Amino acid sequence: MTPAVGQPQPQVLVVDAEPHIARLVALLLGDGHVVDAAADARRALERLQAVPYDVILVDLELPDGGVALVERLRTAAPDLAVVALAAAPTLQSAVAAMRHGAFDVLRKTVSGDELRAAIERAMRHGALAREVRRLRDEVDRARGLGEMVGESAPMRQLLALVERVAASDATVLILGESGTGKELLSRTLHRLGPRAERPFVAFDCSALAPSLLEAELFGHEKGAFTGAGRARRGLFREAHEGTIFLDEIGDIAPSVQNKLLRVLQEREIKPVGADHVVSIDVRIVAATNKDLKALVTAGEFREDLYWRLAVVPIQVPPLRERREDIPLLAGHILARRRGAAKTHSSGSAARYPTTLTPDALARLLAYHWPGNIRELENVLSRAAILCDGEKIRAQDLDLAGLSPAAPRSSRGSAAVALRGLGDGRTLKDVVDDAVHTVEKAALTHALDESGGSPARAAKLLGISRASVYNKMKEYGLVSGDGDRTP
Repeated sequence: MTPAVGQPQPQVLVVDAEPHIARLVALLLGDGHVVDAAADARRALERLQAVPYDVILVDLELPDGGVALVERLRTAAPDLAVVALAAAPTLQSAVAAMRHGAFDVLRKTVSGDELRAAIERAMRHGALAREVRRLRDEVDRARGLGEMVGESAPMRQLLALVERVAASDATVLILGESGTGKELLSRTLHRLGPRAERPFVAFDCSALAPSLLEAELFGHEKGAFTGAGRARRGLFREAHEGTIFLDEIGDIAPSVQNKLLRVLQEREIKPVGADHVVSIDVRIVAATNKDLKALVTAGEFREDLYWRLAVVPIQVPPLRERREDIPLLAGHILARRRGAAKTHSSGSAARYPTTLTPDALARLLAYHWPGNIRELENVLSRAAILCDGEKIRAQDLDLAGLSPAAPRSSRGSAAVALRGLGDGRTLKDVVDDAVHTVEKAALTHALDESGGSPARAAKLLGISRASVYNKMKEYGLVSGDGDRTP
């Protein structure tokens, strides 16, 4: 397969202890491909970390195990197309290779036409696998908590604003604390808008150094910098005619701020190392948990860029300012988790709680939620796993991980926070109960996994056999032969 003009050349890695095999593959494929070589599994895995290969050819007769390497490569890169090579592949070796993730098995004496056709098929398979994964991720992320949930006054105002803004093509700046659902909001804007059928691309601007961030956003030419072995389109072009979501926009360096301003003004980008510009048609939605106005005052963020981004600013309220939504959110989270459990195991779904006792709900309402909805989901997920009954109780909540409620009008707030402790029980009592619950759940799981053997359970948990016996006795658990602990 010869790439079209302007398209990056496919990159192929040949893993074979004999160097001439890689040279032969390069000769058969011709100038339209970049072929690298690795002599063993270690070097192959190292190269995979540095280069995004399109296809990897693996000799099944490698001294350190060809089939094992196929499996390790697919584990490291699930969407990677791996093709197995063998001097004389047998039915058994071919089946073993494909069971461990090989897309195809070829003889080393394959002709050039056959090799090129196999490489093309493998590349199409890899591209399809990446697209399927992207679409699945898109659906999962777009679903978020299922949809934006809330009936409080702040949420009603927010949703009304979103409905109005979504129909336009205006640049939006989403402001709010971490965990409030800023990405979910950006996806909602995309789904409700005129670009809903086009790509949605999300990117965390704090994840990369400035030089790499620029190349990631705007693309780069081959050889533009060290390690740029192939050209790359960049995320703005990936989002063409759709929406790009730039999270943590307050963290970008001044050099990237300058170039992003040009994108907003001129609607064009210049790839790194290129001498030309590329026009783009994309809606930009940005988000941050920082005070951009304060950064502008401090000279750390361009004022003109701020006003270009904040054509429509949207403030997402923290969870503590919409506490009346907590019961609705909690029910929604638990129902969604039960649905996921049902998909994987009907037995676990049957015991998955979907409601809370009044005391448990009171504790959730009293807490100040610095991690917002993300923290609420984590707390409820842990509680649902540890819960023994049909409802989550106050003692099922991970109180050791919860700090006291933020003081509001102090005494009333404290009374609500302590309501779930029960008569005569201290906070230490409740924390001790939570620790015991976690210990019992972990021990029960380890015994299940080890077939009821205390010795194997001790190995799984990384503790002594005596500790397992003591804990089994403390919690009244039974060993594999049906007898209680000695």
